[in-house]
Amino acid sequence: MSLGHERQDERPAEDEADAALRQSALGVLAHLQSSFPEVGFSLGAAGDVFLPEARFWVEEGVGLEDSLAYQDRFAEGMDDKIRAAHLIAFYSNQLTLALGGLYLGGGIVAAVRGLRFEEFSRAYGERLVAAKRFHFSLALPAAGDHAPATADVFGETFAAHLAPIVVMLKRRTGLSSGAQWRLAADSLAGGFLEIGRVLGDEETAMARALAIVKRAGTSLFSDKLRYEDIVIEIGGNHALSRTYRLRGGCCLYYRTEGGSFCDSCVMLAPDDRRARLQAHLLALQAR
Repeated sequence: MSLGHERQDERPAEDEADAALRQSALGVLAHLQSSFPEVGFSLGAAGDVFLPEARFWVEEGVGLEDSLAYQDRFAEGMDDKIRAAHLIAFYSNQLTLALGGLYLGGGIVAAVRGLRFEEFSRAYGERLVAAKRFHFSLALPAAGDHAPATADVFGETFAAHLAPIVVMLKRRTGLSSGAQWRLAADSLAGGFLEIGRVLGDEETAMARALAIVKRAGTSLFSDKLRYEDIVIEIGGNHALSRTYRLRGGCCLYYRTEGGSFCDSCVMLAPDDRRARLQAHLLALQAR
């Protein structure tokens, strides 16, 4: 058989592998979308409704300015640095839910083809409220290019996507690169924990997150970021327990009008933070 015939024979097999990969990815995304309506993700969608990353985040562009201004809804009295801190955390969390869902749920390291910042309605108690979210158009690797979906590969893909955004936000707002990367690592670790809960395997999700954020010498390395099990004894042999992500970075919410430290803030004393998280756990139980 000639080389030409060999290549023709290989193409149908590659097409079948690509179709199987796409079907697997669609199944994972469908499972996760109902759990994470605060982020949009779709496969293969392109065209004018999505912008490539470089065009969306261009300096003084609509994407950058709109998403920065949107952070004002979370607190009064934000300056540009606080907006940037909230934006990089907000964006990194949604990027994690989109890319991390495929990675943890399907063993796939996808790329972002384009994105948009869109309006949607989300449930808040018994009400629907108007909000905005990032919607990612995702590209799957071709079957023949499907590199092993290791933590290193995912971490490098995630960091490569964020790197130009970090540079742009630093130039636009003055928030340091280090502060942004710590917040991005927090969002990755928190997002992986959320995905792990939905998939029923928190331990694997946390182990893969730690393999990324504890890899020394990388942008996402975070020394103080970690997980902690919060336990409350409620009598007899019964106890409440939940794993929390403890931050390595700070979103600067305490610098807003009426703001304070977040319950998992790196700036809290350990005992204070643990007491706050126990209160949070009790509140969850009461819902």
